[in-house]
Amino acid sequence: MPVEGGPVPPNMHWAVILILSWVTGGLAALIWIFKEAAFVKKIDPGSKAVVLLLISLVAMLGQLALLFVAFNSGSSSEVAALSGIMMILNLLFAVVGLIAVFGMRKSIVRYYNTVEPIGLRLSGIMTFFFSVLYFQYHFSRIFDWKKTGRLPGA
Repeated sequence: MPVEGGPVPPNMHWAVILILSWVTGGLAALIWIFKEAAFVKKIDPGSKAVVLLLISLVAMLGQLALLFVAFNSGSSSEVAALSGIMMILNLLFAVVGLIAVFGMRKSIVRYYNTVEPIGLRLSGIMTFFFSVLYFQYHFSRIFDWKKTGRLPGA
């Protein structure tokens, strides 16, 4: 018997996302984390994950642009100056990205333990290392629960 109420999470097997990410050089995972963040925004309108991920993406694109400039530059002093900026952008990319995924984790856990209580627990370590795939594993379980009334793996 289907479960009523609340938005339905994105449904794709995490392994498909992993394979698509390998094939596309990570582009599929990048697109999918934005899809997951958009879903989190539905369950927690106060979530800043989409904005933070956009900031992180701009920092990553900035790094790529500077890398291109550095490779086409003949001056070693210019390359040295650009590498310092690239390190700052890398730090920004990493820190803001982690703030985004841990904010998503907090919103997901809060929602699925209060509004639609299923007793969801999400590991901090798994979130750190496998956020896109880890969230999708749980979103697929929640999708199945909403469709069948049974929570797989519970």
